[in-house]
Amino acid sequence: MSTNANEKLVVVPYRPGETLKKRALAWLAIIISITGGIAMGWYFSDLRKEKLGSKNQELTRMLVIAERRATELAQQVANLERGKAIDQAASTDVLKTIRDLESANLQLREDIAFYKTIMAPSDEDTGLQVQRMEIRPTRENRRFQYKLVLTQVADNKTYIQGVVAVNLIGVKGGEKEILPLRDVDGAEELGVKFRFRYFQDLTGEMELPEGFVPEQIQVVAQSTGKKATKIERTFDWKVGE
Repeated sequence: MSTNANEKLVVVPYRPGETLKKRALAWLAIIISITGGIAMGWYFSDLRKEKLGSKNQELTRMLVIAERRATELAQQVANLERGKAIDQAASTDVLKTIRDLESANLQLREDIAFYKTIMAPSDEDTGLQVQRMEIRPTRENRRFQYKLVLTQVADNKTYIQGVVAVNLIGVKGGEKEILPLRDVDGAEELGVKFRFRYFQDLTGEMELPEGFVPEQIQVVAQSTGKKATKIERTFDWKVGE
């Protein structure tokens, strides 16, 4: 065999784990871009119903593709591990990437379910709704972030407005105690005003007093106008990741 003087032969190690990891990371980037787009879309609550329906269909399609790819990656990792063709470090990285993909898929499912509740609700769940209450930790032990999501289901041709009050129900010194949100988040008013067409996020931080053990969160939303509605919902205190 003859070679040209200007040609060089370069030998590189074969690392199937690295190739698989790059593929997994590429798919993770796609999923993150999808969920990131969803988050950006939440700021535009005056979107038309047709656009939300189209977004729901697109999310469903991407979810199917992402789940199929995550399954394929998991199977490839299992095959490589059985054949001992991938070292432990690379295996750990790839498995972590797959877990991230699965987490992103879960977020997609939740977003799809969220849009469906707004655009195709049951007959009973229409009008103003207290959709969910999320609590997340901060670096300070007794300080937490909260996000309250209000929706206007089906009947969202016009804007809805009103006030929502939040109370923390818990125990301090062996006795039941109820704390208004303004006592723990520094707000001056008892209730928080809202105005939206499809949905609205109400966010902030709260700091629990020493000795207070939260058990539940009570949310009471009151809309104003001709179709004034009062909705009350109680959530168990649950801190997410």
